[in-house]
Amino acid sequence: MNGRLLLCIAMGVFVAHLGVFMILDHLKPKPPPPPPPNFTVRSQTVVDRDSGEKTIYREITVSTKLGTPKPKATPVEKPVLVEVEIPKS
Repeated sequence: MNGRLLLCIAMGVFVAHLGVFMILDHLKPKPPPPPPPNFTVRSQTVVDRDSGEKTIYREITVSTKLGTPKPKATPVEKPVLVEVEIPKS
């Protein structure tokens, strides 16, 4: 066999495998985005006109909602037991 032909076949197989792996990578489900932060920070600086004293008011608000709630599962119906009498022979 010609060395160049063998090299072309090997490169073709390599590129084909690379393409298949890239397509399979796109089929994987991506993780959900992280939830937005559950806190806010506000700051306000006030300067007293008479004394020139700076006062900083800071407010930190944290909500108790940590994430999106899971959907409730639909209730499963309980199976009904049916009693069957077996005739005696």
